[in-house]
Amino acid sequence: MGARATPDQIPAGDRVTDGPRLLDQPSWYAAVMGTGGTALVAAADPGRLSALSPFSMWLSRVLVATAAVLFCFLVVRTFVVRRLVRGLVASLRSPATGPAYATFPGAINVLALGLLRVTGWADTGAGQWVVLVMAAVGTTLGLALTVFFFVSAFESQDFEAEDISGTWFIPETVILLGAVLFGEMSGTLPEPLQRTAAVLSFGLLGVGLILFTLTATLFFNRLVLHRQVEGVGAPAMWIMLSPLSVSALAIQTVAAETAMLGGTWGPAALQTANFLGAILWGFSLWWVAAATLVTIHAGRSAVTFTSADWGFVFPPAAMVLATVTLGRYWQSGFMEAMGVIFSFVLLAVWGSVLTGSIIALARERGHRSVGPA
Repeated sequence: MGARATPDQIPAGDRVTDGPRLLDQPSWYAAVMGTGGTALVAAADPGRLSALSPFSMWLSRVLVATAAVLFCFLVVRTFVVRRLVRGLVASLRSPATGPAYATFPGAINVLALGLLRVTGWADTGAGQWVVLVMAAVGTTLGLALTVFFFVSAFESQDFEAEDISGTWFIPETVILLGAVLFGEMSGTLPEPLQRTAAVLSFGLLGVGLILFTLTATLFFNRLVLHRQVEGVGAPAMWIMLSPLSVSALAIQTVAAETAMLGGTWGPAALQTANFLGAILWGFSLWWVAAATLVTIHAGRSAVTFTSADWGFVFPPAAMVLATVTLGRYWQSGFMEAMGVIFSFVLLAVWGSVLTGSIIALARERGHRSVGPA
């Protein structure tokens, strides 16, 4: 995921104009996911406090707009300015960088969900098609990446247990976000497309949930039986929250569409979905405690001042959304209060990571502009 850049890593007396840069890391699209995820939390209006509701809605719109601008900037820089598609196939096969590329389709799906929940674009004909195209592109890219990456892992002789990290959960998160998107859109799309969207949401839930289960088994095994947890990195530890929490949301969303597909088991499926969602949510709280302890033990090294730090943002945002959603289904004031507390912590983390990223990029720019001594 990259190490913290320090002044002694910059060749003395050189004007650095070429070579890898911080923004060349493919996982910078996680900043879009984190900012968009924070916008979704604000749009959910945790606590529904009358004094804060107007601010929450304003903040959600500002953050979605910020995420969209950041995404456009990264796309132009990646594909037009830096042309970083060279050597893409080899990078996708790498256990270190391959899964990180899933942040690109992940950013597309998070933005689509933001447009759906925050801006109200889905209420217009053109908006529906924009969100649908974004969901189709993001999910298709995510599926293609999972197939390519895992098949490469099946066929490779070079993968070691120590290569498995939290970034392996990003592709599954993209697919699960697709399940949420198609599930939510199935009730608003034109009638000929509604059933198709519902079927896709079921299929995507199956792919994402089973891949997540298999990957979680590998990851847990790697943490316990192989190189110690410090080798994974504190931000990567938090990424497992993403598929855990998004699965809880996707199960509920997909279960609500059973009636559309002609099932007579709709109420039972919805109750089962909330039961399974509760199990996933409960384990996510346990994982928060474990990841927090790892982060505390890591100390200052937990913050890398690279794109990896955005692993601290979207996963907790997804957990807050799952907490608020389940809490409202159960009409639990306790969970609603947890959602309020978590949302304030999330906002503080987002601001801290954003500030750290800006500082790191400014320092790098300063080092690269230094002329000969």
